Amino acid sequence: MKRLFAIFLLVIHFFNWGGYMLLQNYMVERADRHMNDLISHNLYNPNALIELKVKQNLPGISEWADYKNVSGSIQLKNACYNYVKLKFTRDTLYVMCVPNYEKTKLIDNNVIYAKQINDIPTNKKANDTTAKKGGADSKYDHPQLVISFLWFESFPPQGAAKVYTLNAPPFIPVPGQPPQVIG
Repeated sequence: MKRLFAIFLLVIHFFNWGGYMLLQNYMVERADRHMNDLISHNLYNPNALIELKVKQNLPGISEWADYKNVSGSIQLKNACYNYVKLKFTRDTLYVMCVPNYEKTKLIDNNVIYAKQINDIPTNKKANDTTAKKGGADSKYDHPQLVISFLWFESFPPQGAAKVYTLNAPPFIPVPGQPPQVIG
């Protein structure tokens, strides 16, 4: 009886230690998989699609005339969405999404539960001691990666004429012959 009670307390301890997070991640993954199955079988309401426009600079891309079927997920603010269609233009990315209410609810419940466990105060105004930041990165910090490709006519750029040689031979000596192919 004591052994059974000790095992029970140990199971409860391990569940509180990390089992809840594993269960939460499993439930979120299952909700995402279920939504992807519905999308792959076209079992969603086309009238409920939400169009997201993401501004970008892609001057080298050819514009797509219509939407392409793409699957994936995105989270904006406190809502989760699953991609259905995608379209590129030179300055904008258009994404047609279906709201994933089940995943949104699971993630929101996990955030509330984490606040209760960690004794994080929910009233932000009462305990706000942070100074207001100013400048370009005060609200968002999204660095942009810019890649430019150079086109060379027939001559290399200056400084590109360096030739490197290997001191070691590129072949590794093998002690013997390779086996014969028996056909």
